Amino acid sequence: MHLLLKYDGQYAPPLWQALGAEHSSQYVWRFRVSDEAALDALMETLAVQTNQDTLQQTYALVHDENSSLANPGAVLDRVTPFNALYARRLHAWMEGDLAPYIRMHFQPLVDLAQGGEIFAFEALCRLQDPQGRLLSGADAFRLAAQLQREADLDLECQRLALAAKAASIPADKLLFINVLPRNLVHQSWMNCLSQSLESMGIDRRQVVIEVVESERADPAMLAQSCDILRTRGFRIALDDMGSGFNGLSTLAAVRADFIKVDRGIVHGAQGSKVRSVLLEAIVSMAQRLGATVIAEGLERAEDITFVRDMGIGYAQGYYFAPPQAGVTAAVTPLPSLDESCLSRAKDRFALTDLMDPGVAVEIQEPLEMVRRLFIDNPSLALAVVTDDAQPIGLVRRGRVLSSHTSKTLGKLSEPLARSLPSRLTSAALARVLYHDRKDADPWVVTAPDGRYQGLIHPMTLIAQLLARRENGSNLHPLSQLPTGPSLRLTLDNRLAQGQELCLVYIDLDNFKAYNDRYGFIRGDAMIRSLAELLRYRFAHRKDCLLGHIGGDDFVLIQEHVPADLVPELLDIMSQFHAIAAHLYDSDDVARGHFVTEDGNAYPIASMSVAVVTGRSGDGTPLPNSLAAAERAAALKKIGKVAEGSVVVVEGTPPTLHRESPRSALRDWTDTALESLQELVLAPRNRDPHALDVAFRNFPYFEMVFELDGEGKQRFPNWINPEMYGRIKAGGMGADRSAQAYFTEVRDTGRPFVSPIYLSTASEDFCLTLAVPLQDARGRLDGVLVADINIGALATLLRRETLPA
Repeated sequence: MHLLLKYDGQYAPPLWQALGAEHSSQYVWRFRVSDEAALDALMETLAVQTNQDTLQQTYALVHDENSSLANPGAVLDRVTPFNALYARRLHAWMEGDLAPYIRMHFQPLVDLAQGGEIFAFEALCRLQDPQGRLLSGADAFRLAAQLQREADLDLECQRLALAAKAASIPADKLLFINVLPRNLVHQSWMNCLSQSLESMGIDRRQVVIEVVESERADPAMLAQSCDILRTRGFRIALDDMGSGFNGLSTLAAVRADFIKVDRGIVHGAQGSKVRSVLLEAIVSMAQRLGATVIAEGLERAEDITFVRDMGIGYAQGYYFAPPQAGVTAAVTPLPSLDESCLSRAKDRFALTDLMDPGVAVEIQEPLEMVRRLFIDNPSLALAVVTDDAQPIGLVRRGRVLSSHTSKTLGKLSEPLARSLPSRLTSAALARVLYHDRKDADPWVVTAPDGRYQGLIHPMTLIAQLLARRENGSNLHPLSQLPTGPSLRLTLDNRLAQGQELCLVYIDLDNFKAYNDRYGFIRGDAMIRSLAELLRYRFAHRKDCLLGHIGGDDFVLIQEHVPADLVPELLDIMSQFHAIAAHLYDSDDVARGHFVTEDGNAYPIASMSVAVVTGRSGDGTPLPNSLAAAERAAALKKIGKVAEGSVVVVEGTPPTLHRESPRSALRDWTDTALESLQELVLAPRNRDPHALDVAFRNFPYFEMVFELDGEGKQRFPNWINPEMYGRIKAGGMGADRSAQAYFTEVRDTGRPFVSPIYLSTASEDFCLTLAVPLQDARGRLDGVLVADINIGALATLLRRETLPA
């Protein structure tokens, strides 16, 4: 027995050949099977593992070796679309009465303004096959489409949903029923719906017609039908706005009462620039059109707080309740604002939230004292010169230390770049940034009485203003972790309530010197590296709040001191060293230190951690976040006497813990290169989806491409599906012979690992790996290259942590 498949596409799935198919002709593949059971098993495998777009273009023929293929007409009569043949053989029960197999489920929709009270239910289709397996709505309608029965399934689901409304859903709760556009545009369907409601005693105002996005429809015809329904007392909802076929053209034509935003946009909106901007745009359009927005797919507490702050009043998702066979009367309560750290802070913009205290010296101070100040603080680049606490100029490190004359401090000073009042509004600040773009020196911040308060860097302001615009004011633009007033408010509230707290303050040692030596891009990469390690370890824990105080400082707020906290922190230090080694020049890594322009040497990638218990050293409760930060600074000074990374824990006396041995951590590059080496054995071709399965096994690769022996790209980029839209496809034929990942592998024959850099493709920090490809004689035949996002390194390091 044979199964013949005809597929006219350019790239046949590699899976077919792996399952034993023979390439009979240019577009025909032949599978040999022993019996009917083997045929059914093969078709099930093909249906599950082959891309659905490919299957929709594939035709099938089951051929018995005893039958003839000599009669073309008879053969054509037996050729069937693969999906139709699959459905008829393995799901023949769907060709009969569907009602016995439908199991309607109901998911509540909640009113966020009324404390999460249920205001409606959505009826959702489920199918239970004869074997007892429950199929999702998407799978049910996919099978129905293969048998041309989508409309029948749609109508039967509506009938059962209305029956449930009449029997068990209270009259004050709306019912959302999904309707395919192909049914909705028919007058006969409208009449049938009206008759069903009348016979069941259901008020039309209790039913919302939800237009699904799964099929294309003429917006004008759809709008006309919806207008008729509205005149009959129904309300209209557009489902999954932002995906499928419910786009701007449908929104413009159909006067919807409700707009349900696709879960792909809502889920993870906090922390995603693209999603938050799209969500804000949809909310703005809906408000102008007089429609009510419902956020779908809410699963996390922070997403709920985020959409509430965006002005969305209604929500639906697994956080509240999953779809159930019965109608639930209760849902999970709304999260407290503190749980997600106020996703969009309501407080006024303040420069002091972003300010660096800096160092100020009075102009009357002796020059020798100022020189001693710079010598004792090697990372200090400049100081503000004040006259009776009023800022009047800047003095730089180089001028002070290189001056050997009896000049006064005033003669070594230079004018201020700009002075800003601390109560400046964000709009006024934007105008200042626009008109004064030439100077990179820090600006001085002054109090209302003109007294010096601190310094602020123009680029910090630009980044923060963009972050406020796209993510709300509380997410740090670099780490996307909570920051600013909301973070301090959370800490102040918990301290004021006298809660038992564990506050972990983490900062990088000598970061200013590193930034001066290597530049701000590598400095940002170092901060991101530490942020991702901390996020991967702590952000998912319910009793933890991880925040980015600013610069290179982070804080972890926990309800108590975990028993394994210190070992975890020491482990993170080792992980950080494994990553940070790729942020220094190789010579500096070999020496174990780097040297700045003034001749001072600093150790490689050390960090200090202070664990504060909510009380000072004498047991007095800490009154606020400022006192907690001061106590942490005092503890970290204890650690500064020791070389390398240390953890200092509050106590009487405080205890000091040194960094874990680095040998306990396997080099993550070994794992990454081994993974890339496995891809050498994977089938690779011009199909851009050729490595989709491999990306599921190695999700830390964001893109893979192959070069020939001359450095030209053989095939288009293979992109991790999670990165679609962020990395451009294509690339075949590009000349990459001058790139280090090619020249190093070509010249040495060994794998290559780059330093961490800012990718122009994904606009994020990543690094590149490359391994040689060899022909049958062992000669270089090409190079396989992969990019790893910096956020994925934490995953690799966590996997490879070994016992000491």
